[in-house]
Amino acid sequence: TIKAILTAGDATPEQIYKQLLQQKVEIVLTAHPTQVQRKSLLRKYAEVTETLAYLERPDLNTFERSQARQRLERVVSSIWGADEIRRTKPRVQQEAAGGLAILESVLWEAVPEYLRKLDNQCQLALGKKLPIDVSPINFASWIGGDRDGNPNVTPDVTREVVLQQRLRAARLLIRDLNALFADLALSKKFSPELMELAASVKESPHKRELYRRVIGHLIQRLVKTAREYEAELTRMKVSAVSSGNVLPENSFVVEGWQNVEPLYDVEELMQPLKVVHDSLVQSGFDLVANGLLVDIIRRLAVFGMSLVRLDIREESTRHTMALDAITRHLGIGSYKEWTEEARLSWLTSELSSKRPLLRFDNIDEYVNFDSTVITTLKTFEMASQIRSADLGAYVISQAQTASDVLAVMLLQKQFGMTSSKGNMMRVVPLFETLDDLVNAPSVLETLFSIPLYVGAVKGRQEVMVGYSDSAKDAGRLAACWAQYNSQEKMAKCAALHNIELTFFHGKGGTVGRGGNPSVYRAIMSHPPGTINGRFRVTEQGEMITQNFG
Repeated sequence: TIKAILTAGDATPEQIYKQLLQQKVEIVLTAHPTQVQRKSLLRKYAEVTETLAYLERPDLNTFERSQARQRLERVVSSIWGADEIRRTKPRVQQEAAGGLAILESVLWEAVPEYLRKLDNQCQLALGKKLPIDVSPINFASWIGGDRDGNPNVTPDVTREVVLQQRLRAARLLIRDLNALFADLALSKKFSPELMELAASVKESPHKRELYRRVIGHLIQRLVKTAREYEAELTRMKVSAVSSGNVLPENSFVVEGWQNVEPLYDVEELMQPLKVVHDSLVQSGFDLVANGLLVDIIRRLAVFGMSLVRLDIREESTRHTMALDAITRHLGIGSYKEWTEEARLSWLTSELSSKRPLLRFDNIDEYVNFDSTVITTLKTFEMASQIRSADLGAYVISQAQTASDVLAVMLLQKQFGMTSSKGNMMRVVPLFETLDDLVNAPSVLETLFSIPLYVGAVKGRQEVMVGYSDSAKDAGRLAACWAQYNSQEKMAKCAALHNIELTFFHGKGGTVGRGGNPSVYRAIMSHPPGTINGRFRVTEQGEMITQNFG
């Protein structure tokens, strides 16, 4: 593709390279519609595929071919005797575990391989290497965060899913670092920065092998981190996903983790790994540096410390009900009955105020709030207690007005989540029905005319476009035309106000849900000037396994 662009004269090598570094594509895994096939059968189908491919090898001897055929027959026989679909609805945690299993078993290996191929193409066509920490593709998830119409997604469930994600990531990184530890048995030629980093590790049996000294310390810190997550899950009275010891049997580091600090942030791990990489390159060990170590750095850049960022989605009327309960409690009227102008005036006033609306030390003490309001407030409380790096967007389904967006910002502010603190979730209105799509540009115009809002979003806005609901509301052809026109107008509005607009497309699966058999052609069919190197799209339910598993 790069060569074709250059041949056609559509861009210079510098332009292509710059665009690759700025590109941001995020695939968002969702559990809707639910995957009905059982994970055990999906694994067996994959085994059948692998065995058939193995049997195609021309170098197999008679015994090897016979064993492979027997293995294939065993798997097919076990499939025939199994129930093909789930007979009971899976719990949210089970759906989340299924999504993580795809990340762990497929994408953890596939993403570094894809980035290696992209890097190779850049070197051949552009004469430049990709930075080792570039991440043109990322992953997010709704599984465990999408509470729109699903009462089973409680604040505790979301908290548990995030902990399980972090635990999985820690275990995968421990496994990778153990393999790296085995590779880096080098006892000479270290950069000054590496020597300084190794000297900061106080206790280690590795006096001469400084790379092992550094990597071993990182493994200890990750083990301490994983143990903390396991303890927290135990306190929540749930078991850790993929039970077993944190350290693999062939681990080189089995002691000392109790005496080190845990490792929570990406940069805490990324910085020492880059020091190791730079030291290897400077010392003439380029081939070693660009092996497993680069793969780990790229995984860390793409997956972070939690594998995926978790979006939260809630219906707009839930926020209206919560603010209505608060305004009634304060004796200033019914928020629900106010006009849009009155709502915007009050919301902007409260967002600019330093005082909180209410004290939320104990949400349950507000006995005049109904259970739905309490749950909504506890969702924001839970989000404020989770590391901001673990969370993505706050998606408002059935968003219709500018006040729907400001309402979520105000509720976040009540729990200490603000733009100035750097922990505010970006607020994403989801325009789903035909009327909402038609009105979406005027909603953005209103938001971008509020200086307080523009300052809070720091010149960036994300908008989600719904496909299935609009198709059900207006018919597929009318919905497609409305989506096209709405995106064009929203893009013009954003450009007028100098706002960087990213569209989030809620499509996938069947044609009725906005799916398309050709992803490339689907992307190219969007209005010109609406992607600009930034693209977010859902991968829904059973399609996750079909496309990635």
